[in-house]
Amino acid sequence: MTKPDAPPVERDTRTRLEQLGYKQSLKRRLNVAEVVGLAMADVSPTMAVLFLSAGVFFVGGTFSIGAGLILSAVVVLIALCLAELAAMFPIAGGMYSLVQKILPGPFAWVTMFNYLIQGIVIPASIALGMVAFLKDLFPALTMPDPVLAVILLAVATAVALTTVEVGAWVTAIMVVVELAVLGIITVAAFAQPHQSIAEVTFHPTVLSNGELIGVGFGVMLATLAPAFNVINGYDASLGFAEELKGGERKIGKAVVISAVLACVFIMVPLTAAVIAAPDLKEFFEAPSPVVYSVEASLGSKAGAIVDIGATIALFNGMLALLMYFARGVYTTGRDQAWPPAANRFVGKLNRFRAPGAGVMVLAVPAAVLVFTSALNFLIIFAGTVIAAVYFCIGLAALWSRRSMPDEPRPFKMPLWPVPPLIVVIFTGVALGMQETDYLIAELILICLALACWAGSKRWSRPAARDHDVDA
Repeated sequence: MTKPDAPPVERDTRTRLEQLGYKQSLKRRLNVAEVVGLAMADVSPTMAVLFLSAGVFFVGGTFSIGAGLILSAVVVLIALCLAELAAMFPIAGGMYSLVQKILPGPFAWVTMFNYLIQGIVIPASIALGMVAFLKDLFPALTMPDPVLAVILLAVATAVALTTVEVGAWVTAIMVVVELAVLGIITVAAFAQPHQSIAEVTFHPTVLSNGELIGVGFGVMLATLAPAFNVINGYDASLGFAEELKGGERKIGKAVVISAVLACVFIMVPLTAAVIAAPDLKEFFEAPSPVVYSVEASLGSKAGAIVDIGATIALFNGMLALLMYFARGVYTTGRDQAWPPAANRFVGKLNRFRAPGAGVMVLAVPAAVLVFTSALNFLIIFAGTVIAAVYFCIGLAALWSRRSMPDEPRPFKMPLWPVPPLIVVIFTGVALGMQETDYLIAELILICLALACWAGSKRWSRPAARDHDVDA
């Protein structure tokens, strides 16, 4: 790779892309605010607060607040690692591209598989999740749930296939509505507090055998893994690195802003819901604890607010996910990761300069998953793959300072090596606390990734190996 003799702090990203061996094909049309908006759609604070939090409350009780605060600190550290690496390698492949440029080939393939499977599993689960809320809002909808879910998935796919500005504006509008709903929930909760914020935070309790008991250290550790699913998605800003206007430092800025906003928009209403709970026992027993608090605060008005907020949040998240991960698929084809015919298919853009083939590679299997009975397992498994990807990001952030000491860093994380060390330790603990079934599934995924890595040595063209760190 050719390095400039005295690069400025902020270089032209097009030039940097060419230095890395890539052609500027995606059009630069987005500013930092639009990229952050796309990331917030992927974070989907309403979905996280209303539904993803239920599993955390079930495991950790009111320690969910403490776990969320701990996770928020870790999220900022992860964002600092991502910001430094993404500014060095401003490529649309997101976290896969960052690991691929720094760590040996096997790590890149393991990261790729763990990264891209999220773009299939999560949109499928979101499409199904939307159906219940739509049928609450419109009782006349009588078609089967999977059929309606596929229709919703098709609508999101159609938007994802258009120009990136269309997707950015659609998600931005829905994020504003979504945050307004969260604001109503938060204000209503704080207006009628029933619990002490100090008590629930520093003396947490959990429901065990129908009784509230103090939270022990073992329960605290077990709470970290499901909490990892709640504050997630801020990394989506990296997927639009080749469409962001301005210098490389703006990529780091976008991911850090996205991470901080994700923590605030999720933790504030989540804490408010606990404080507003009239009865903690009933709160923990509710299918959706936060919805229980909302209904207690808003009465009969709560149903429509929850349905509208959930529907918007879920569609927004599905759209942003398809747009984000499609760019990762596109990058794998451009990197010549697959056999030549597959590379030509996924590594091209449609007439809107969007990775249309990448969108379809995700949307078609997601539509198939809608009709399978294994979807619940795959939804929970998503938490495992997220932790695995961030584990590799922590390793990459540690190793890059040693393996590439002279590489320009337009965004340099403070306090190195503390952030990546904490990320590696935290994600390692989160992975270790997963149930055996999900760890076995992760091992199978790793084996598939390593098999493809070995196969890539045979099917990759010589020119492709310029992008393979381990070649």
